[in-house]
Amino acid sequence: MLRIYNTFTGKKEILKPINNDEVRIYVCGITAYDDTHIGHARSSLVFDVVRRYLNYRGFRTYYVQNFTDVDDKIVKRAVQENSTQRKISERYIKRFFEDMRLLNVIPADVYPRVTDNMDYIIQCIKGLIEGGYAYRVDGDVYFHVPSFREYGKLARIDPGDMVHRIEPDRRKKDVRDFALWKSATEEDIMAEAFFESPWGKGRPGWHIECTALTSKYLGIPFDIHGGGKDLIFPHHENERAQTKALTGHEPANYWMHNEFVMIHGEKMSKSLGNILPVRKAVRETEPEVIRLFLISRHYRSPVDYTGEGMKEAEKIYERLKNTAENLGMEVVGAKKGLMDEIVRKRADDFVKRFEMFMDDDFNTPGALRVILGFSRYINSIISRKNTRKTFTMLYEKFMSLCWVFGLLQDQKIPPELTDEELSLIREREEARRKRDFRRADEIREMFLRKGIQLIDTPAGTRWKTVE
Repeated sequence: MLRIYNTFTGKKEILKPINNDEVRIYVCGITAYDDTHIGHARSSLVFDVVRRYLNYRGFRTYYVQNFTDVDDKIVKRAVQENSTQRKISERYIKRFFEDMRLLNVIPADVYPRVTDNMDYIIQCIKGLIEGGYAYRVDGDVYFHVPSFREYGKLARIDPGDMVHRIEPDRRKKDVRDFALWKSATEEDIMAEAFFESPWGKGRPGWHIECTALTSKYLGIPFDIHGGGKDLIFPHHENERAQTKALTGHEPANYWMHNEFVMIHGEKMSKSLGNILPVRKAVRETEPEVIRLFLISRHYRSPVDYTGEGMKEAEKIYERLKNTAENLGMEVVGAKKGLMDEIVRKRADDFVKRFEMFMDDDFNTPGALRVILGFSRYINSIISRKNTRKTFTMLYEKFMSLCWVFGLLQDQKIPPELTDEELSLIREREEARRKRDFRRADEIREMFLRKGIQLIDTPAGTRWKTVE
C-alpha cells in the first residue's frame, strides 16, 4: 500500500484516491518573471517522479500545474523593460517549457494561466463576499481572516502569533486580512496588467488564483496538492481558507511539500547572489545527471547542490547508463532458449524492494540503492551465455525502474541486423583472430557510417546505435 506524508495531518497516510484508480494532482507552478532555477526544478522533478510512480503502480493521473502570469514581480520587470505583463510572462513560460524538456519532465495535462481564467477568479471573489468571508474597501477586496475559524491549521500556526512582513493597511478590518483583488496602480496601467471587475480596474491577489484554478480544473476536493515547503504559509494556508470558505470542503485530501535546494549549505536567494538557473546548470552538467542528483534525496529533506555531489551523481548515472547499454547489447547477441528462473526470481526481488521503498512516501534514496544493486547484479551475470528471453526480462524490469526516475529514456535495444551485416561481423571476428586489423577496422568503419558501433566482448561482438 502506498503511503504519503500529509502536511495537513503531520503523518503518513494510505493513498485512497477519490475516483478509484485515478489520482488528481495540483502543483503550484512558477511566477513567470525570471528564469527557472534549480529550486523550481526540484519541485517539478519531485512531482514528476510522484506522477510516474503512480502510473507505474497502475493509477491514472490528471495533473494540473498553473502559471502565475500576472503578479507584482512581473509588473515590476515589465515597467523596468518598458514592456507589458503579457510579453514578460510569455518569455519566461516559454523558457520554463524548454528547461523542463531538458530535464525530461512529463508535461502537465493542463497548464492554466491566471489571465485566461479571470472571469472565474472574479466569480470566486464574489462568492466569498456574498458568504461573509470577504469585504470591499474602495477598489480592493480582502479576505477577513477572523471569519474563518480554522485559519492556521495547515501551517500549524496560531493566528494571534502571525508575523507580518508588510506594513498593515489601516483600511483592513484585521491586520491579518489578505488581498483577493487589488485596484490598479500606475505601474499596472503601464504594464497593461489590469482587468475589469465589479470593483473597478485591477488584478487578483496571489492566493485566490489557486482556489479558482483547482475548483475549475479539478473540482473540490481533489487528491494531492503539491508545492515547495515555502508555500505552506502564507500561500497554501490562505488558499485552504478561501477554498473551504467558498465550497465547504477541504481543497485536497493530501498536502505534499518538498524541501529546499541549498547551494553549498546556504539557501538560494537573490541577496546572496547564488540563484542557479536551470539553463546555466545544464551548460555545466548533463541534464539527466542534474535530474538524478535532485531526486536522489528524499523530497522532504533539503538537498545541497555542491560540486562533489554532482560528481557522485555523474558516476552513478554513468554506471546505470553502462548497465543499460551492455544489457541491451546482450539482448540482441544472446541465443534463443528458455528463461533462467533463478535470474527471474532475483530480478523480481529487486523490483519488490524498489516498490517497498517507493510505497513508503516516495523514498527515492532507498529506491535508488535498489536500482544500483540491480545494476551490479546485472553486470555480474552479463556474458554468462544467458538466453535472449532472460536478458529481455532483465532489460524490461531494469528500464521500468529507471523510467520511474525519468532516466535513460533515450536508451534503446540495439537493432536486429540483416544476414549480410551479421556475415560482415563474423568476417571481422575472423580477421581479428588472424590479426588482420586493417580489414577489421574497415568493417568497423562501415558500420559506424550506418550509425552502428561494434563492441568486442568476451562473449563475442555486440553493437549499439550511435548518433
